[in-house]
Amino acid sequence: MKYTLVCTALLLSFVANAQSFHFGPKLALSYSALKGEGMKNKYSAGFEAGAFAEVGFGKHWAIQPELLYTWNPYKKGDDFLTYYNNSGRSAAGTNINLAYISVPVLARYNLNKVLSFMAGPQFGYRVYEDEDLIKEGKKAFNTTEISAAAGAQVNLGTVGFYARYVKGLNDINNVDDRYTWKSSHIQVGIAVRIK
Repeated sequence: MKYTLVCTALLLSFVANAQSFHFGPKLALSYSALKGEGMKNKYSAGFEAGAFAEVGFGKHWAIQPELLYTWNPYKKGDDFLTYYNNSGRSAAGTNINLAYISVPVLARYNLNKVLSFMAGPQFGYRVYEDEDLIKEGKKAFNTTEISAAAGAQVNLGTVGFYARYVKGLNDINNVDDRYTWKSSHIQVGIAVRIK
């Protein structure tokens, strides 16, 4: 609770001292892969949708927080039971679908009116999962994920076209602690400023 209050206070102080403020919706195609033992490290198409805010300071710098719903599809590897022979289900499906509420907080550098660069941390909280990897109905994935995001955006008036790479930093394997699973995402999308 204290952490949330401190973050809220910091964000409010940034907004109070901001020289510009913009917000709007965004939508992206996201290619996701999961690297780790028992997983197929192959990119599959998903999506993200949500909203962003841009709090500007000076001519070039801004903070860009976002609130996103992300749909991440992954694939179970053919060797899954080699690693999880005691806890894994032999009849488990190959497709894995996870949905998160994700909150990136990005530092944004506007090189000029057309080109911007962004980088920062992202926190994700899993709100849905469609997988049956583990026996007795247990969940194979951790609830939270922390990532690092970096990318660039081309701004044409109120419309921005962006490309971003998001790398999972923490292990999201909830089966056991012998092996790690970490995600990676390549995203291409559009953001529209409505203010």
